[in-house]
Amino acid sequence: MTTHLTDLARSMLRRSRGCPTPDPFETLGVQMRLGRLAAEISRLEHDDGRWARAHHLTAAQAAYDDVLAEACRLVGLPIQEAVAPVRRLLAESELRSRGWSW
Repeated sequence: MTTHLTDLARSMLRRSRGCPTPDPFETLGVQMRLGRLAAEISRLEHDDGRWARAHHLTAAQAAYDDVLAEACRLVGLPIQEAVAPVRRLLAESELRSRGWSW
């Protein structure tokens, strides 16, 4: 058991030295914005009666991508150079693996 604790302590020390811990309030704010934008995108995808729906959906997805990039910068993740849907999937997966939720 002490071996596991020392391994845990070493990994925590490496993390604390490797990258600064983001401000928890800033992290929460970004997560809340991601959640609101994800809900808006979902609502727009299911709202066939919306005037200029495609325009609104494109704008919401662009805003979501911007906030997702902000989240990546906040935790020190490199932003992938890929097509938007692939970049989005990679960033979401990596953030969720680090305990983020929205």
